[in-house]
Amino acid sequence: MIYNVKTIEYLDSIQVRTYKRPVQTKPKLTTTKQKINNRKRAEYERTKKQIDHSIKSSVNRTVNQIYAISRSNRWEYFVTLTIDPNKLDSTDFNLISEKLNIWTNNLKKRYAPDLKYILVPELHKDKSKWHFHGLFANIGNMPLTFSGKTCIGKFVYDYVKKPYATKVYNIPLWKYGYSTATEVKDTGKASSYITKYITKDVSRVLVNQHRYLASQNNDRPVERVFNVDYDTLTKIYSKHLPNINYISDVEVPHAHQEIIYMEFNKNQTPETPTADILFDPFEVKRTPVDVPDNETMKQRSEARKKEFTLPRSGRTLTGKEHLENLRKLKQYLKDNPEQRKNYNDLNIDFLILQTKRKMMEMEEKRTCTR
Repeated sequence: MIYNVKTIEYLDSIQVRTYKRPVQTKPKLTTTKQKINNRKRAEYERTKKQIDHSIKSSVNRTVNQIYAISRSNRWEYFVTLTIDPNKLDSTDFNLISEKLNIWTNNLKKRYAPDLKYILVPELHKDKSKWHFHGLFANIGNMPLTFSGKTCIGKFVYDYVKKPYATKVYNIPLWKYGYSTATEVKDTGKASSYITKYITKDVSRVLVNQHRYLASQNNDRPVERVFNVDYDTLTKIYSKHLPNINYISDVEVPHAHQEIIYMEFNKNQTPETPTADILFDPFEVKRTPVDVPDNETMKQRSEARKKEFTLPRSGRTLTGKEHLENLRKLKQYLKDNPEQRKNYNDLNIDFLILQTKRKMMEMEEKRTCTR
């Protein structure tokens, strides 16, 4: 499968990712025996750089999974559950996870049959003890008691001093240590906040272990992929540009990839696009895409230098000049279709879109500073 656009539909927004180079996915068929042999071989052959990269990738995967689940549900409470060493071994992650599973199952049976939760571990500074943070929804008749405290961010106050701040509750059913629960006012912010507890240290300690607990009835985001002609993409994004509430681009150097992230808030206006609205009104041109290897890319780069060159001014080009050069290159390829094969890895329309976005950001900054 080859695609250059991915849409991820959350509870209150839709994220659109546009890839500079098309992504090609291949099915991986690996037996259990092969996996074990690969793991053993990797343990002996991997360099420190490869190990660090593997840990970083593992952290990113876990963070993305937690974020995807969190953003797809509407939460009521942010919860912290600590472990009293006198009641439970706070260094035994497997034991704590087992007790948490039993506790949440009991909550569902007795107090909240529709309970939704996601619980994420945090490692203490001593790198051995654990406690958990989580998001809860549909708590039903689960009892909460007011602690007499309020909070603003991480700062905690007596209720009499800050009665208008967020109230801090305790969970009397949690018998293994101290607990707090505060109301969630922004699911998006809470989702981003909870992922920060998944760190490299957590990944190193919990090798080949599941790093979070989540209820089975949690909603998951709807993901779709598209292979859309870049001319069509430019028209689509130009139409919906006023409805974008977040945009950024991220470079992935080791993959020779660059991704533009755009997010639309569903609750912003009735015309706010969803994945279907974004792409359905347009005729989606599905074009054959080849994903070249490094040698092919080098050959194409050399061919480009010979066939098409722009005048060099010896200075950094302005946004308008860069945009003009891209348009000249686009026109050149229209006039010389036989040269397109040398530019298959260079998405001109993507670069034009990116340049326009950067020019728009610069203009906004200048307006703000006036």
